[in-house]
Amino acid sequence: MCMAASSPESRAHRARRRAAWLLALAAAAPVAAQQPPPAQQEILLEAASSDFDRRGERLLFRDVRIQQGDIVITAATAETRDLEFTSGTWEFSGDVTLDGPMGSIESDRASIGFTDHRLQFARAEGAPARFARTMPGPEARRVQGTANQISYDLSAGELTLQGQARLSDGLREASGAKLVYRIAEERLIASADEEGGERVRIIITPPEEEPEPEPEREPTP
Repeated sequence: MCMAASSPESRAHRARRRAAWLLALAAAAPVAAQQPPPAQQEILLEAASSDFDRRGERLLFRDVRIQQGDIVITAATAETRDLEFTSGTWEFSGDVTLDGPMGSIESDRASIGFTDHRLQFARAEGAPARFARTMPGPEARRVQGTANQISYDLSAGELTLQGQARLSDGLREASGAKLVYRIAEERLIASADEEGGERVRIIITPPEEEPEPEPEREPTP
């Protein structure tokens, strides 16, 4: 994972630091081309019950599950004015989970937007909201993060953690007011808040050294 970080000094100095401070925290993964889902990919909605709020002109669902391809959203309740998933936002609450190729986001509530039958963005909030992803490779690594708010931009392949944000892969941990995780590039951009109250922190834990094997003893004659 590559990391760029900035701190709340002068505006010009902060910009230079953001551009120049690159820390190689792990081997960068090859950049994968973003493949958006087909425009007419099937969307499956399942719910224990549904209701129509005439006053608010909103559809209400309970114990809801929505799936489009390999993206799955579940929650205790969901509300929307756009059942056709054309150009609206869905509001989820209660044990909200968003699972997909980018990993898993869990939160107390979330706003998820669709355009032309495609999921475009998700904004999850919690105390805290949580993110987890298992990196592919011969030695699978678990990336985990928490924040007051986690936003996911599907087209950019970018995850933004804001408010007491933290992201770790077990050996390396970064925290700050805002963390932007570019998933395909395995790159993390960390920023402190403008007032300087929440500075960027990076913790690197060296791996444990394996003990050297004891030399073989010659047999006693």
